[in-house]
Amino acid sequence: MKLEGCKTSPRHLFVGSGQEKGSKKQGAGNTGQDGEELLETVRHDFYQTPATVIASFFLKKIDSAKATVRFNTNTLDLDLPTSEPAPKRYKTTVPLFGEIDTGKSTFKILGTKLEVSLYKADGTSWPVLRSDQQRTGEILQIGRAGRV
Repeated sequence: MKLEGCKTSPRHLFVGSGQEKGSKKQGAGNTGQDGEELLETVRHDFYQTPATVIASFFLKKIDSAKATVRFNTNTLDLDLPTSEPAPKRYKTTVPLFGEIDTGKSTFKILGTKLEVSLYKADGTSWPVLRSDQQRTGEILQIGRAGRV
């Protein structure tokens, strides 16, 4: 290779220093009261059975004493503070694809995530968890299949 060497630095780091230059982390939000970081998004995933949708919201060290999860017919209200030394909080309202039975729906707070079991009101298949997400075009048939 006929590249002329650099004369400004004796060592070069081609990968990067690992320090961010004036930009925030992806998904990081503002600082709220008590100095906690307000998260805009967290990673989430879901799977379903004919009667339920099981959704996971991935956030480590959720403080189960202060966390609140409210089930509404078409939405899910989450307020998830963490118990880390630099506390974080994820607070949002999730618009659900379909209606749920609020009396049967439950949640569990685990070490790395919040797991929510949403009982479907009508038993139809959900192509996405959130009603504001773009649908993938896939058609999932769970239950209510045609006669054979």
